[in-house]
Amino acid sequence: MFNVCRRGPASISRALSAAVPTIRIPSTRPSCLSLDNQTSTRLSSESRWLHISSALRNQAPAYRHESNQESTEQPMGFGKEQQREVTKFQELMDHGMVHGNVVESITKGMGHHTMTEVQTMTINAGLLGTDIVAQARTGTGKTLGFLIPTVQNILRQSPELAHRRQHTRAKASDIRAVIISPTRELAEQIAVEADKICRNTGLKVQVAVGGNSKRMMLNKTLREGCHLLVGTPGRLQDLLSDEYSGIKAPNLTTLVLDEADRLLDAGFSREVEAIIDLLPNREHVDRQTLLFSATMPREVMHLVRNTLKPDFEFVQAVKPGDIATHEKIPQKIVITPGIENFMPALLELSKREIARYEAKEEGAKPFKAIVYFSSTANVNLAHDIFAGLRAGGGLFGKHPLHPATVSVMHGQLTQEQRTRVSERFRRAESALLFSSDVTARGMDFPNVSHVIQIGLPPNQEQYVHRIGRTGRGDKTGEGFIIVDKSQLQPARRMLRGLPITPDKSLESAAVDMTKDTQLPKSVADTLSQVGESTKMVSRGTKVAAYMGYLGQIQRSDAAESIDALNQWTRYGWGFEQPPMIAPILANKLGIARLPGVNIGREPRDESGGFGGSGGDRGFGGRSGGFGDRGSSGGFGGRGGGGFRDRGSSGGFGGRDGGRAGGFGGRGGGRSGGFGDRSSGGRGGGSFANREPSF
Repeated sequence: MFNVCRRGPASISRALSAAVPTIRIPSTRPSCLSLDNQTSTRLSSESRWLHISSALRNQAPAYRHESNQESTEQPMGFGKEQQREVTKFQELMDHGMVHGNVVESITKGMGHHTMTEVQTMTINAGLLGTDIVAQARTGTGKTLGFLIPTVQNILRQSPELAHRRQHTRAKASDIRAVIISPTRELAEQIAVEADKICRNTGLKVQVAVGGNSKRMMLNKTLREGCHLLVGTPGRLQDLLSDEYSGIKAPNLTTLVLDEADRLLDAGFSREVEAIIDLLPNREHVDRQTLLFSATMPREVMHLVRNTLKPDFEFVQAVKPGDIATHEKIPQKIVITPGIENFMPALLELSKREIARYEAKEEGAKPFKAIVYFSSTANVNLAHDIFAGLRAGGGLFGKHPLHPATVSVMHGQLTQEQRTRVSERFRRAESALLFSSDVTARGMDFPNVSHVIQIGLPPNQEQYVHRIGRTGRGDKTGEGFIIVDKSQLQPARRMLRGLPITPDKSLESAAVDMTKDTQLPKSVADTLSQVGESTKMVSRGTKVAAYMGYLGQIQRSDAAESIDALNQWTRYGWGFEQPPMIAPILANKLGIARLPGVNIGREPRDESGGFGGSGGDRGFGGRSGGFGDRGSSGGFGGRGGGGFRDRGSSGGFGGRDGGRAGGFGGRGGGRSGGFGDRSSGGRGGGSFANREPSF
């Protein structure tokens, strides 16, 4: 029945000693990189999982269904019926596998009828009551995959909880299931789903995450009781170790570890182990453990060894040869002359997609995008700029992205704020969510049409996790990454092997703001709107964003990155001098001796608004516009004003293309650019040196 499921080895420690030392991470690079290359490439972490899972399968005995062995214990509705692989939620009730009240909540309340492949495998296996370790990607419905067996496991042991009864009062010590999640948002998302499927039962769900008041959570739990406790490791450990909290689980039936690889990536291993130690001993209180992980590094194997029973079931929901989710999503890269082009390019892209939907173009859908940055400070700056946008300039014009809403999400918000923003974005038909990586993994926002990454992510894995917020399930989506030319070589190294194609359709992304030019009205309007809104953002917010980018600089590319940042502050903000960098920080980053680094202490911004360091106070100061008084021009001011082009350089790269590795340039032969500075037709072919097309 389950040809992807196998029983775990009799001795997991023996399997580990045999499998782990022989793990090989094969090269994921195709032999020939090409825009037309359809070779499916995989992240090394996924390849590593496949090697481990293969070792587990080779050592595993036949699955119980294939050996026709039946369990001696026959819980509700199980027997020969349990050998039936069901694909419809209604069939779970028809065959007596799951209580009707739960199935009704799923089919009528939540509108789910057909199981995803992941749900079919995990629910069918999980209802047998054995421990499970499953590989499943986010966006495939795995939350229901572990919630349904968890809820049914409780109802099988306590049938009286299958119905809502007013006189039945739960206690804080009635916890039957603990679900551990790596992030607050994901924990709350799981709790919402659990509430939905428990709506017609007497089960109580509580959520315990950091950032919320512990006292309020305890009061709510003591008042309502708890059967399913969903939380993050730190808060769960705090509650379970507090002898005065009243939170106890003496009758625990199920432990779920969701995103186990992420739990360990975030450094939660000690808390997870402490939580397991605080739960009832498995020798005295039998429980089912469900462990879900996108990958299976050695640390997760350690969790398997210490947490699951030796006869666990292994469910591989990602089969060899499957196309990774991120490979199904069209992905484009936009290269700009400078960082100052990022916000105009983003605004132009947003306007274009909203206009396509309003014009009812074929394939167009409501524009709902998550815009990722790698620092909270840059999230705040971008959000403030977009929140202040006005069509036609001025303070009271209509927002140019109406009806799309604009929200911000990062770890410095309170949990109440994060919950409110998440729900607002979920409900919105058209919206932009400016976010740090707190939403990059596990979060399920419906109908996200675009994921847009501004600047380089920390690594390729994070790029892939971000992209995974769109195109979830059977939905479609699109990915963009916008980087400036100083980041092109690092981008080639980091994103090698991914199906990313260059995009040159955004006119504002190609404007060289260091040179004068005549621009089309639509482009000039976009740049003007960004400039007017940027003027309203405080200097402190801008300086913080500058420092945020500094923290992401790679030493090998530091000189070019500093030049790009300083150009951003001059032509994007109108600063006469770049922000000052404290000597200790400059030395720590290894940039103290680089030209362009302004060593010193940044003065306090007492103006309450934007101004350059040379006397331009308030919003524009004496320059009368968004820019300094010098010859730089920026977005206006006395210095020639306007927005500048790159003259006759044509494509992205110009004379510097060879050295920067950009689009073209005189060095196009080896860099594999897209032509020289005049015709755009020369160069050494699209893919030299096995590097990405961009």
